[in-house]
Amino acid sequence: MKSLAWLLGLLLLPAPPRPAPAPFLRWRGLRNPVLAYPRWSIKDAAMAWRAGRFYVFFSAFYRDRGQVRSHVVEVSTRGFRRFSPPLVNFDGRRDGWTGMCSPDVRRRPGGGYVMTFNSWGDQPHRPDQLFYRTSRDLERWSPRRPLAAGLTRGQRVIDAALAPVRGGFYLIWKENMHPMRPRLAFAAHLRGPWRFVGSGLPRLRMAGGRDDGLTHENFTFARIGGRWRLYASDYGRGRRHQVLYTQARAGDWLHWTGGVNLQLPRQRFNRRTDDAGFIINWRRHDGYVYVIYAGRNETRSYLHRGWNRLALARSRGLRHWAAAGRP
Repeated sequence: MKSLAWLLGLLLLPAPPRPAPAPFLRWRGLRNPVLAYPRWSIKDAAMAWRAGRFYVFFSAFYRDRGQVRSHVVEVSTRGFRRFSPPLVNFDGRRDGWTGMCSPDVRRRPGGGYVMTFNSWGDQPHRPDQLFYRTSRDLERWSPRRPLAAGLTRGQRVIDAALAPVRGGFYLIWKENMHPMRPRLAFAAHLRGPWRFVGSGLPRLRMAGGRDDGLTHENFTFARIGGRWRLYASDYGRGRRHQVLYTQARAGDWLHWTGGVNLQLPRQRFNRRTDDAGFIINWRRHDGYVYVIYAGRNETRSYLHRGWNRLALARSRGLRHWAAAGRP
């Protein structure tokens, strides 16, 4: 009986309190730029999160084999304070490309991840093309494969971004030089076949209903607040804006409206401009939408791209954006 009473007493004791879960990202103490290299200019960033670790992808411009080239680089971090050495760093040299550029990363509906990017360098008689690689864990990647080559062959195409949906993928990219314009296609599988959606020419309209008249590039798809959004860097005539568009109607991938210039924070490292951002909805983790973007103060170095460094900003409602570490 005494043993039974002792066991009952143990069962009735209150359970010890569970330790509080670690925050998704310790925002306090961060400072922009969160990632910079003294001899690399880094931009065109993308990022993903898996199992407590953030993975950051970017174009790295630096001198290599006698000239400045673009490389696609991936690093990882627990909290944007210390970063791993590059997990990948490739420029397509083995296949005769001048460089590789502009990564985008997406989680696949069936599991795993896909990274899209393009060749770089504007070789005569070999225009830049789109590619992709896949991974189960964001660290080991498949060989490079062509992306939508049946629609892009012979054209200069860059800045691919995917929207994974039930039944396949929507793909947007920037085509040609004169004029430069976005194109949009769909395929049930990454390997294709890819088909243009309608005319294949998406229309991007600002809140007033008009196109801002600028070139659209560096796209990101993101589903926020139950609606698909399209993030783009719009530039021209001495202006550069980070613009967030909203799908006009569910299922209509050619019409994007309500474009708003995101007022990303201006700080010492990006007094001249912010550029080439990537938006991701992490509200399910901590209630915030995040943007990672590049900033610079000059446009002389690195083939007139300037010394770019990467920064973070976040927002609850997509109107007011706080720089890393700021409330």
